[in-house]
Amino acid sequence: MTRPDMSVQLYTVRDRLAADPEGTIAAIAELGFTAVEPFGLPDVPEAVRAAITAHGLAAPTAHGSLLAHPAETITAANALGVRTIIEPYQDPARFADRASIAAVAAELTAAAALAAPHGITVGYHNHDAELRGSIDGLAPLLLLAELTDPSVVFELDAYWAAVAGVDGAAIATALGDRLVAVHVKDGDPADGVGAQVPAGLGSVPLAAVLAAAPQARPVVEFDIVPGEGWEAIAASAGFVAALVAEEAGR
Repeated sequence: MTRPDMSVQLYTVRDRLAADPEGTIAAIAELGFTAVEPFGLPDVPEAVRAAITAHGLAAPTAHGSLLAHPAETITAANALGVRTIIEPYQDPARFADRASIAAVAAELTAAAALAAPHGITVGYHNHDAELRGSIDGLAPLLLLAELTDPSVVFELDAYWAAVAGVDGAAIATALGDRLVAVHVKDGDPADGVGAQVPAGLGSVPLAAVLAAAPQARPVVEFDIVPGEGWEAIAASAGFVAALVAEEAGR
C-alpha cells in the first residue's frame, strides 16, 4: 500500500499566512511539501488560494464546517480542489452521552450526503474530549464512527489522543480504512500545547499510530510552533519522510 503524500496543516503558520500569504506558501513548497491542509473553509482568503495554486500544491483535505455553512463550504472546497472536508471541532458537551453523539453523527451523515454529488467526502477531526471515557463500551469517537454512515471518514489527531490518555494506535486500528489522515504532532501532553516539539522528540507514539494506519495521509501540525517555526516544521517533515521510507523498504 502506498501512503498518500505528506501534508501540512496551515493553522501551524496562521500568523505568517495572514501577514504574507505568498511568502508563506512559497516557504512551505521550498521545504518539499506537495500538499497543504487549509483551515477555516469557507473563509480561505483569495491570496492564500492563489498562492497554493501558483506553487503547485494540492489541498486534498481541508478543515471547514459543512454543518454551519454547507453551500459556501462546498464552493470553497471545489475552488481549492479539496476532496475531503473535515469538521474540525464540536463542543465537548456533544460527546458526553449517546444521544448527543447520535445527533452529531446524524449531522455528519447529512453533510456527507450533501457533499457526495460534488465528489467530496466529509470527515471529522478529534480533540481530547472525543476520546475521554467510554459510552456503551466505546470511546466516544468510536461510537461516533459506529453511528455515522460509512462514507464519513476520520482524521486522527495523535497528540490529542495522547492528551486523552488513550492508545492512539489502537484508535487508528479501530477506525480502519475510514481513517484517511493523521495529524502528526508531538510534545508532552501534560505540559500543554505551548510545549509542542518536532515530531519524534516528544512522548506521543507517532510511529506506532502511523504504522497502524498505512492508508492515512500524514499531516504535520503544531498548535503553537516552537521557535521561528520553519526548522521545527522541517524536522517534523523529516521524521515523517524517514518513517515512510522505512515503510517502503519493508
